[in-house]
Amino acid sequence: MSVGNVSLLFGGVALFLNSLVLLGKVEVKSAGVFSLFTGLLQTFIATWLVIGASPGEQFGYASIYLFAFTYLYVGITFIFNLDGRGVGWFSLFVSISAAFYGFVSLTQGDVMGAFTWLLWSLLWALFFFGMGLGRPNEAYTARVALTLSWLTLIVPALFGMAGMMTPLYQMIWWAAAGTAVLYFLVSIKRHKPSVEVA
Repeated sequence: MSVGNVSLLFGGVALFLNSLVLLGKVEVKSAGVFSLFTGLLQTFIATWLVIGASPGEQFGYASIYLFAFTYLYVGITFIFNLDGRGVGWFSLFVSISAAFYGFVSLTQGDVMGAFTWLLWSLLWALFFFGMGLGRPNEAYTARVALTLSWLTLIVPALFGMAGMMTPLYQMIWWAAAGTAVLYFLVSIKRHKPSVEVA
């Protein structure tokens, strides 16, 4: 649905900006404002879609809240300079939920969707380890977030809104996803843990 792609698009932009925060390229409060706006937008979209939807549709639409509340929480934390451990532990819940959504997608034959949810579960797990457990690796987490913001959110949203989700797109996406995973694996050895983000 087109409105769902709008949610994905702005979620991708917010994730992109937050990855730049971890890389020291964007000021924290500035990114926090955009995260807050994105969270509010996604909450509105999710609620609008859930109301009147069938139980099966509600399960899918409710997943938008995972992103919406993450961005709301991150936005408020960044703007008011709060302790980030709450966001970290919330990310554990979201990571587990994303893994479950991935499992459901796989049982429904949506392999691309399942793999996408697995990648999101990985990202939220990194936020949990970094902010919740105080074992951060900002450089690594930032690169995973930056890559996934484009691979799993911005580009799919743009192609989806343009009606260009063709078999060729899927083939290119899988090639890009495979390259991204190899990049993540190689990067593990190159980045050492750094300072915790509050």
